[in-house]
Amino acid sequence: MMTGIKEFLRLEAAGGIVLVVAAVLAMLVANSALSPYYESLLSVPFTITLGEAGISKPVLLWINDGLMAIFFFLIGLEIKREYLVGELSDPAKVMLPTFPAFNIFFVCFGTVLYFNDTTRFRKRIYNLMPHCYWDKCTLVLCH
Repeated sequence: MMTGIKEFLRLEAAGGIVLVVAAVLAMLVANSALSPYYESLLSVPFTITLGEAGISKPVLLWINDGLMAIFFFLIGLEIKREYLVGELSDPAKVMLPTFPAFNIFFVCFGTVLYFNDTTRFRKRIYNLMPHCYWDKCTLVLCH
């Protein structure tokens, strides 16, 4: 039994398989008769204390904030490794994933601007940058 688990954990895809299985299991439980128990489990307070200082949040917030921060930190480390010694260390190979990533960002940003109320958006930008003003559809920067 232990050798089978050890062999599975050596697989490169083991983390992804465990993540998919956990996500499917969570969706099945959340949409079954066990849903109230699942929701009550997510609302249980979890506390970490260090001396007199401490922080207490429901399990759901620990998952959302803490585990997601760790996840994106690990993704950042993996991307850094790829840029330093991996497939992306060659500048010619960097353009292939980088160019579409920036395009996706600008397409999403443009879509949000297009479908949202531009008056509210302009007010938000003005609150962030009070030294600027809008001239028709153009943001004019002032000193």
